Amino acid sequence: MKLMQKKRTGFTLIELLVVIAIIAILIALLLPAVQQAREAARRSTCKNNLKQIGLALHNYHDTHRSFPPCYVDQVVGGVTSGNNLGWSMFLLPYMDQATLYQKISETGAMNVFWTTLTPMTDSSGFAKVSLPVFNCPSDPSGGINTKITGSYGKSNYKALRSVLTYYAGTPTFHPEKRMLRDFTDGASNTLIVGESDTQNHKGGLWVGKSSNSRDILSNANDTYRINGPDVDDGFSSVHVGGCHFVFADGRVRFLSENISGDIYTGLGTYNGGEILGEF
Repeated sequence: MKLMQKKRTGFTLIELLVVIAIIAILIALLLPAVQQAREAARRSTCKNNLKQIGLALHNYHDTHRSFPPCYVDQVVGGVTSGNNLGWSMFLLPYMDQATLYQKISETGAMNVFWTTLTPMTDSSGFAKVSLPVFNCPSDPSGGINTKITGSYGKSNYKALRSVLTYYAGTPTFHPEKRMLRDFTDGASNTLIVGESDTQNHKGGLWVGKSSNSRDILSNANDTYRINGPDVDDGFSSVHVGGCHFVFADGRVRFLSENISGDIYTGLGTYNGGEILGEF
């Protein structure tokens, strides 16, 4: 009688362990690549946000013959007036947000501090609106900046306090204007807006100044380096190695956190007369 040979119908335990080990190795190899691809896409979106901001700045300049103010503020006889609305709020009509701009205007926010108005600050207030164009997708928090008192709509982009002006009174009264002709250093050699993250820093607000100007403004100089330790006054991002900036000519460029302090300081002025090298 011939012995019947049994056919194998499955894997042995050792074979299964080998397959599982191979799959684990492949996942370990692929995961960093997937994460890098996702970050590259997020970084590209962030850059495109800043391109839209740069274009809006120039469209505003074409209409008003100047760039928008940092924020509207005035001190007369020791009494502060104005509205504290910021540069990014004034860009809304040039970023497909004309309706939101109009609704903010209808609240009376153009004539008083916006933080005093319930339609601006309550749970469904206009200042609580999250606008993706002002949010870097790499930033870990959502569209509301909970690090700033009031938890208003977040902005990962701040203007340079040394470049844009402070206007007095209402938006219709501009005693001083910052025009392209004022950029004697060259618009291509002057920073105007940069990133500010909420992972290691406080980020900003798109609507304007709430408690202090750090909500919408930052500095670019050797004291406040890119991704430096200062949580309020420096530019920063969660992108590895630096952050994006809009130049006054509208272009967007990623600057290394290791940029020369002298060059960085020179880029932070519009009429300083600095001779800049390669950067």
